[in-house]
Amino acid sequence: MIKSTNKKSGSTMTLTISVDAQFIEPYKTATLKKLKKDLKVDGFRPGHAPDNIVVRELGEARVQAEVLEEVIDHAFNNQMREHKIESLGSPSIDLVKFVPYTELEFNAEFPIAPAIDFDYSKLKIKKPTVKVEPSRVDEAIATLQNQMAKRKTTKQPIKSGDEVRFDFEGKRAGKLVDGASAKNHTMTVGSGSFIPGFEENLIGLKQADKKIFEVTFPKDYHVEDLKNAKVAFGVKINEVFAVDMPKVDDEFAKIVANKPNVKELRDDIEKVLAEQSQEQNNKDYENQILDELLKKAKFDAPAQLIDQQVQQLEAEMDKNLENSGMDRKKYLEIQKRTEDDLKAEVRAEADKRVRAALLLRDVIRRYKLTVSELEIDQELAKMAEQYKSDPKIQEELTHGHFREDLNNHLLTQKAIAQLTKFASA
Repeated sequence: MIKSTNKKSGSTMTLTISVDAQFIEPYKTATLKKLKKDLKVDGFRPGHAPDNIVVRELGEARVQAEVLEEVIDHAFNNQMREHKIESLGSPSIDLVKFVPYTELEFNAEFPIAPAIDFDYSKLKIKKPTVKVEPSRVDEAIATLQNQMAKRKTTKQPIKSGDEVRFDFEGKRAGKLVDGASAKNHTMTVGSGSFIPGFEENLIGLKQADKKIFEVTFPKDYHVEDLKNAKVAFGVKINEVFAVDMPKVDDEFAKIVANKPNVKELRDDIEKVLAEQSQEQNNKDYENQILDELLKKAKFDAPAQLIDQQVQQLEAEMDKNLENSGMDRKKYLEIQKRTEDDLKAEVRAEADKRVRAALLLRDVIRRYKLTVSELEIDQELAKMAEQYKSDPKIQEELTHGHFREDLNNHLLTQKAIAQLTKFASA
């Protein structure tokens, strides 16, 4: 016999489950059989010791614990199937009563999908149009020019447009500034790739020259500690290259892109930039839709899922910091922030991600979105072709779990497409 009652509260459900000896007995038998399999007891062959001897050898507490684990797991899953309940995470078990092998009662608390009362079809967001400005085409052509340019070592003083290979290090109050030093760094003078004032100080220097100068970092610099900071840079010029840029004419168009003239080259570049911009525009639009939904759809996400996401985000953050040669303490010192600040930010991001996933899950359920085996096969075929030179990925594509992950990915894409259709209508 097995019976249960359930109690729902927001995004959490608790099942109170009771089972009797009739339900417990087969799991007790199976557990003892498993435990005695490799147990060596004098006078008995492995796996043939009587149950009472097995209990004596292993201890009553261990045997009871293993039987309980089996009974609770099967009783819980039994009731989830019978009542057609879907859990979003592992249950937290609270043992209420256990009379060894005759009676068991326990509470199982677990996260469930919250009720989301929102009419997705009423979400309307204007989709921005894509326009490629001529200046972006000019920049792309300038990049092609730079790639095709001829470079020649020169002993002449550096001028704007020259390419320079140099060493540099920045100091503040006599101490090296993190990330403000490099050896044999290459830069085109006048490109604006360094902070304002730095490149201008290189003009007029020659190969092997050294110079120390002070530069003030911008007030909106991305590192908080360096905003408006005065840093003394020491530079040594290793090599100077005069750069001969090719003329942008029909011959240039033929060489760089096999186009008959400059107009067709510009048209082709504009088309590529438009496609790239459209792709980014679509991603931005999808994020805008999700952000708007998160503001308007009011529901609470299961705390257990948020806690799991927090752990994942913190692990990823620590790994990224480690890869950049930094730890969390040093990062917080540079950013002038506290551990509490960081934890609040991570939890807010975790809450956002979990709630977004629950919204997409609700869209999939509500609009009965599915992915066919054919769609998965087609996507796998495309990926196999895309990564045909990577044996590791090719092997990964054959694993069953990858097929399941791909199914979930395609379902998410369909949910976003459904929301986009509503928002842009």
